[in-house]
Amino acid sequence: MAKFLTEKNILWGMIFLYIIFFGIFTSLRHYNFQTQAWDMGIFTQTIWNTVNGRFMANSLEGIKLEVPIKNHFGVHMSPFLLLLAFPYFFIPSPYLLLIIQTIGMALGAWPLYLLAKRVLDGGWAILISAVYLFYPSLHWANAFDFHEITFFIPLFLAAVYFTEVKKWSWAILFLILAASTKEDAILATALFGLYLFLRAIKPPAGGIPKKWPLESKIGLALFLLSVLYFLLSTKIIMPAYGSSVSRFGYRYAYLGTNAAEIIKNALNPLFVTQTLFTPQKLLYLLIIFSPLVFLPLFSWLGIFLLLPGLAENLLTNYPFQFSGLYHYDAILIPGVFIGAIYALKYWQRKWPKISKIKYLIILAAALNFLIRSPLSPFLFPTELFRDNPHWEALRKMTRLVPSDVSVTAPANLIPHLTNREQIYVLGTEPFQTDIVLIDGGDLSGFGNEAVFQNYADSYALSGNYDINSFNDRYFIFSKKGIQLAGD
Repeated sequence: MAKFLTEKNILWGMIFLYIIFFGIFTSLRHYNFQTQAWDMGIFTQTIWNTVNGRFMANSLEGIKLEVPIKNHFGVHMSPFLLLLAFPYFFIPSPYLLLIIQTIGMALGAWPLYLLAKRVLDGGWAILISAVYLFYPSLHWANAFDFHEITFFIPLFLAAVYFTEVKKWSWAILFLILAASTKEDAILATALFGLYLFLRAIKPPAGGIPKKWPLESKIGLALFLLSVLYFLLSTKIIMPAYGSSVSRFGYRYAYLGTNAAEIIKNALNPLFVTQTLFTPQKLLYLLIIFSPLVFLPLFSWLGIFLLLPGLAENLLTNYPFQFSGLYHYDAILIPGVFIGAIYALKYWQRKWPKISKIKYLIILAAALNFLIRSPLSPFLFPTELFRDNPHWEALRKMTRLVPSDVSVTAPANLIPHLTNREQIYVLGTEPFQTDIVLIDGGDLSGFGNEAVFQNYADSYALSGNYDINSFNDRYFIFSKKGIQLAGD
């Protein structure tokens, strides 16, 4: 029995259990209408449209802007999504995306283990990998619908491992894939390249070395190409698909109305201090770093990798980005764990007794899991396993919708209906769609009951729709002549 309890087998057992638990958990959330139009619906419709010849198109993003954005590349530069179109062609289901995401995030533990095994002495590798798999921010990123940026985590971890073992072809491949997940991921690869360049250069007494080592050349090339790709993405490609500063600019509007004001304020120490050191943001930093007892802050590589994500999440007044409950932490997770590994490498040379900190890390990781993880026994939503008449009614509504019609529906029904060209959240549709689903008990997006009632009446009194209802709460408006599925 003992020969099977090797570190690698234990790790793969934990990875397997992670996939099982989160595969079931995320699937149940979707099945019971806990996923939303933003963002599960966006990604499923974008990939389905791409599979069906409408490149990266969707009808959900930017619909409230003065000039609506109808293509995902107008919101985020995420060519990685094109890789998911192939499996989605064969299995066109949101569950496929949730399972692939879970597998990807779980597999991030493997390159992390290999990296820690190579860099650190002692039994640190299995501990670091276990903390990763129990890390609450990883869990929340996995639980909150589907997002392309979550794939940055395993891809970047693999890239750093291959960099460490000098397998440059594999490192470059994984860095390209990591950068392809989202435009902010490009900045992380750029700073990683800059770090490699600075680490490899050892100037002679005269200043500039006569011959740069291969690592420095690769690092400099990575930095320059990443910056070029970022500028190409944000200044040419995304604007060509309708990108608008107002799409996300409101999150940083307090910094200024133009580039000069933003740079001036961002470089003002007093201004930045007042922005960063709020109770909510200090708590966020505690959430991110306490499971690894703040070790990432003692590593130059960790700091380099964390800078883009921390700037993005801390310099905004948009509270969801520094709540620790969504996908926004995905850009930080590789830096947190890579930084911890290289900090431990430094301290192993300086302080032989650093191994005793293992017990503190185990305690910190366990407490964070119990306090914050959605899989914690204190937070786990056991109602997902219970019968719920409301969810059954929603399932009945979605089963009645034909597959080839335009639809307007509440946000939590959207992800179940997105395999179609046109679908909208209630109140955002630019025209009267073929089918309108209304849950009379869900006023989301309408502010008050009077506004909601006026909206429903605009369809009911138009004379263009047949009305089916049940339980005095659920209403299906279908344009005259359209047959409901199953009728």
